[in-house]
Amino acid sequence: MYFEEFIAGKQALTPEKKITASNLDAFLDIAGLHLPMFTSDEGAQQVGHEQRLVPGPLILAFTMGLVKEIGWFDHVVAVMAFEELRFRRALHPEQPVKAEVIAESTKPTQNPKRGLVVLAFKLINQNEETVLTARGKYLIQTRQ
Repeated sequence: MYFEEFIAGKQALTPEKKITASNLDAFLDIAGLHLPMFTSDEGAQQVGHEQRLVPGPLILAFTMGLVKEIGWFDHVVAVMAFEELRFRRALHPEQPVKAEVIAESTKPTQNPKRGLVVLAFKLINQNEETVLTARGKYLIQTRQ
Protein backbone atom coordinates (compact mmCIF):
# COMPACT_ATOMS: atom_id res chain seq x y z
CA MET A 1 0.00 0.00 0.00
CA TYR A 2 1.13 3.52 -0.75
CA PHE A 3 0.96 6.30 1.83
CA GLU A 4 -2.26 7.68 0.33
CA GLU A 5 -4.02 4.36 0.92
CA PHE A 6 -3.47 4.52 4.68
CA ILE A 7 -6.42 6.20 6.37
CA ALA A 8 -6.70 6.53 10.15
CA GLY A 9 -8.92 3.73 11.38
CA LYS A 10 -8.29 1.40 8.45
CA GLN A 11 -7.74 -2.13 9.72
CA ALA A 12 -7.07 -5.63 8.47
CA LEU A 13 -6.81 -9.16 9.80
CA THR A 14 -4.29 -11.59 8.33
CA PRO A 15 -4.88 -15.27 7.64
CA GLU A 16 -3.71 -17.70 10.31
CA LYS A 17 -0.24 -19.21 10.17
CA LYS A 18 1.95 -21.30 12.48
CA ILE A 19 5.53 -20.83 13.61
CA THR A 20 6.76 -24.37 13.06
CA ALA A 21 9.39 -26.14 15.12
CA SER A 22 11.66 -25.90 12.06
CA ASN A 23 11.10 -22.12 11.87
CA LEU A 24 11.96 -21.84 15.55
CA ASP A 25 15.09 -23.97 15.24
CA ALA A 26 16.33 -21.94 12.26
CA PHE A 27 15.76 -18.67 14.14
CA LEU A 28 17.58 -19.98 17.21
CA ASP A 29 20.54 -20.95 15.02
CA ILE A 30 20.65 -17.54 13.33
CA ALA A 31 20.20 -15.57 16.55
CA GLY A 32 22.27 -17.83 18.77
CA LEU A 33 19.46 -18.01 21.34
CA HIS A 34 20.05 -21.62 22.33
CA LEU A 35 18.40 -21.37 25.73
CA PRO A 36 16.74 -24.49 27.17
CA MET A 37 13.28 -22.87 27.33
CA PHE A 38 13.44 -22.38 23.55
CA THR A 39 15.17 -25.61 22.54
CA SER A 40 13.14 -28.28 24.37
CA ASP A 41 9.94 -28.99 26.24
CA GLU A 42 11.99 -30.16 29.22
CA GLY A 43 13.87 -26.86 29.33
CA ALA A 44 10.61 -24.92 29.17
CA GLN A 45 9.11 -27.07 31.93
CA GLN A 46 12.02 -26.13 34.20
CA VAL A 47 10.84 -22.50 34.04
CA GLY A 48 7.13 -23.29 34.40
CA HIS A 49 5.88 -23.75 30.83
CA GLU A 50 4.32 -26.90 29.39
CA GLN A 51 6.35 -26.86 26.18
CA ARG A 52 9.12 -24.95 24.46
CA LEU A 53 8.60 -21.26 23.89
CA VAL A 54 8.91 -19.02 20.87
CA PRO A 55 11.22 -16.09 21.77
CA GLY A 56 9.87 -12.55 21.64
CA PRO A 57 12.04 -11.34 18.72
CA LEU A 58 10.70 -14.17 16.54
CA ILE A 59 7.12 -13.38 17.58
CA LEU A 60 7.63 -9.76 16.52
CA ALA A 61 9.29 -10.75 13.24
CA PHE A 62 6.52 -13.24 12.50
CA THR A 63 3.87 -10.58 13.17
CA MET A 64 5.58 -8.25 10.69
CA GLY A 65 5.74 -11.07 8.14
CA LEU A 66 2.00 -11.71 8.44
CA VAL A 67 1.27 -8.02 7.86
CA LYS A 68 3.68 -7.95 4.90
CA GLU A 69 1.78 -10.86 3.33
CA ILE A 70 -1.39 -8.73 3.10
CA GLY A 71 0.44 -5.90 1.31
CA TRP A 72 0.73 -3.31 4.06
CA PHE A 73 4.53 -3.10 3.81
CA ASP A 74 4.90 -3.15 0.03
CA HIS A 75 6.11 0.47 -0.07
CA VAL A 76 7.92 0.89 3.24
CA VAL A 77 10.95 3.16 3.05
CA ALA A 78 12.04 2.73 6.69
CA VAL A 79 10.87 1.66 10.13
CA MET A 80 11.30 4.66 12.40
CA ALA A 81 10.36 3.19 15.78
CA PHE A 82 8.60 0.48 17.71
CA GLU A 83 6.76 1.68 20.77
CA GLU A 84 4.71 0.02 23.46
CA LEU A 85 5.95 -3.44 22.48
CA ARG A 86 4.37 -5.92 24.88
CA PHE A 87 4.47 -9.70 24.99
CA ARG A 88 1.19 -10.57 26.68
CA ARG A 89 1.12 -14.36 26.54
CA ALA A 90 3.48 -17.24 25.83
CA LEU A 91 3.54 -18.69 22.33
CA HIS A 92 4.56 -22.25 21.53
CA PRO A 93 5.53 -23.74 18.16
CA GLU A 94 2.69 -25.06 15.99
CA GLN A 95 0.07 -22.75 17.53
CA PRO A 96 -1.86 -20.90 14.82
CA VAL A 97 -1.79 -17.10 15.08
CA LYS A 98 -3.13 -14.18 13.08
CA ALA A 99 -2.31 -10.50 13.14
CA GLU A 100 -4.60 -7.52 13.38
CA VAL A 101 -3.22 -4.22 12.12
CA ILE A 102 -4.79 -0.76 12.39
CA ALA A 103 -3.60 2.48 10.82
CA GLU A 104 -3.71 4.86 13.74
CA SER A 105 -2.51 8.02 12.04
CA THR A 106 -0.88 9.40 8.92
CA LYS A 107 1.16 12.54 8.39
CA PRO A 108 2.81 13.95 5.28
CA THR A 109 6.51 14.67 5.59
CA GLN A 110 8.59 17.47 4.07
CA ASN A 111 9.63 15.00 1.40
CA PRO A 112 6.65 14.62 -0.99
CA LYS A 113 7.83 11.11 -1.90
CA ARG A 114 6.93 9.67 1.52
CA GLY A 115 4.69 10.03 4.53
CA LEU A 116 4.66 8.86 8.14
CA VAL A 117 2.19 6.15 9.17
CA VAL A 118 1.64 4.85 12.71
CA LEU A 119 0.38 1.26 12.82
CA ALA A 120 -0.92 -0.67 15.82
CA PHE A 121 -0.39 -4.43 15.82
CA LYS A 122 -1.95 -7.28 17.73
CA LEU A 123 -0.99 -10.95 17.36
CA ILE A 124 -3.82 -13.29 18.34
CA ASN A 125 -3.60 -17.02 19.11
CA GLN A 126 -6.07 -19.81 18.30
CA ASN A 127 -8.04 -19.03 21.48
CA GLU A 128 -8.47 -15.37 20.46
CA GLU A 129 -6.00 -14.34 23.19
CA THR A 130 -3.57 -11.51 22.56
CA VAL A 131 0.05 -12.67 22.37
CA LEU A 132 1.71 -9.39 21.35
CA THR A 133 0.77 -5.73 21.04
CA ALA A 134 2.96 -3.06 19.49
CA ARG A 135 2.92 0.26 17.74
CA GLY A 136 5.26 1.04 14.84
CA LYS A 137 6.12 4.21 12.94
CA TYR A 138 6.90 3.81 9.26
CA LEU A 139 7.95 5.98 6.36
CA ILE A 140 5.86 4.89 3.39
CA GLN A 141 6.31 5.84 -0.28
CA THR A 142 3.71 8.09 -1.88
CA ARG A 143 2.47 7.50 -5.40
CA GLN A 144 4.65 10.41 -6.66
